[in-house]
Amino acid sequence: MTVLPRPNRLKARLSAGHTAVGLSCALGSAQIAEEFAMAGFDFIYIDQQHGLTSQDTLIEMLRAIAASETTPLVRVAQNDGALIGQALDAGAAGVIVPMINTAEEAALAARACRYHPQGERSWGPIRARYGLGADPATVNREVLCLVMIETVEALNNLEDIITTPGIDGVYIGPADLGVSLGGQPLNIEHASDPHHLRAIARIRQTCLNNNKIVGITGDPEKLTADGFNLITAALDFAIIRKALDQIHRPTATAAAAQLIAQTEIVRT
Repeated sequence: MTVLPRPNRLKARLSAGHTAVGLSCALGSAQIAEEFAMAGFDFIYIDQQHGLTSQDTLIEMLRAIAASETTPLVRVAQNDGALIGQALDAGAAGVIVPMINTAEEAALAARACRYHPQGERSWGPIRARYGLGADPATVNREVLCLVMIETVEALNNLEDIITTPGIDGVYIGPADLGVSLGGQPLNIEHASDPHHLRAIARIRQTCLNNNKIVGITGDPEKLTADGFNLITAALDFAIIRKALDQIHRPTATAAAAQLIAQTEIVRT
């Protein structure tokens, strides 16, 4: 059976100079992944680092996303060639690799995403043949490899990491970066420490200077204006929590008063 590969729409959009906006799935729910995908966002990244997504649920989530035009990415648990290969074989069009501190670590991630001669990925595209396809040259061209800059060590090696062959761009981890700088684990919208903000700005500008993707989580309108081009607008659990906070429930006192009033009505 001949299966035609699907182009990496996210990579094409970013290569054309457009901003991409997506959502993140951390709860391991295929239904949430499907709802997000059908909403028409550019990408969804499934979180296997801090999320609740097992290998079994990952496959179901990727199947749900495949019915849409949305590009699926996976943030793997760590910079491990086997984990990166599993995510891509399952149907992801790219990976986000956390805690990259050196050019050598970046090169390991890049090689794990690609087949020979650009990399060391083992050929076995079980589900990937229905996405980017099974042709090594096509996959090497279409796959996305994003690395996370989130430590002082990574900042010290920033230029070398970003210019590592096979690295398409950076996804900034502001929380871990804040901790590494001796501050608080805050996202960009709540960060106020000037050292933290300058570090984020430096990463962004270095990426732009080298024509690399620069991603982060936060408000799409503001971050687009600031120069970011891959923006995760929200996380699934954060959306649920925000919605719950907006539900106004009667206080215990108000509920008791209402019950008393209803009792009085019955008595009369």
